[in-house]
Amino acid sequence: MTKTATNARRHEEKIARIRRNPDLNQDAKRRMIKEVHEHASREHSRLVAEAREAREQAVASAESKVFAISYPERATASEMAMIALSYRDARDRAECAAADRDESAALGDLLNRAQKTGDTQLAEAAYHVATLRGGTARVADAYLAERATARRRWESYVEARREADPLNMNVLASVVGPQRPPELGG
Repeated sequence: MTKTATNARRHEEKIARIRRNPDLNQDAKRRMIKEVHEHASREHSRLVAEAREAREQAVASAESKVFAISYPERATASEMAMIALSYRDARDRAECAAADRDESAALGDLLNRAQKTGDTQLAEAAYHVATLRGGTARVADAYLAERATARRRWESYVEARREADPLNMNVLASVVGPQRPPELGG
């Protein structure tokens, strides 16, 4: 059960207890129900914002893993700087290949060449450009076919995006807050 559903359930339980209390007159019940409802509504808003922030952070974290430059495990700072420089150059080349309207297969050809020559920065750059541009899924799929870790990162990213999608039923359900009691005109 989600936190918002738990909050709504507690809201209903508290209101039911107030309604059943024979020691309270109608004005006291209405006042207490109003306090419970306002508290539950504020808590609901806080929980929805917290969940939205968590989904956004999950997407950002997964996205940074997908689009990060890969470095060898024990690379020094200067080696990382050289790799980053090489990646930027490769990224420019991949962007140019993807923008070539006369040669639609240019980005795929670039990836093939990079894989054949062992140019990891160029292969990674071609993959990044392919993922960011529509219509080049086959290039991204070709890159991911031989890289299990990159595929897992991509799948995590896709799942995080799916969970954050406002049309996802779980997201929609979390937005439904405590129902306004009839005593308050609901």
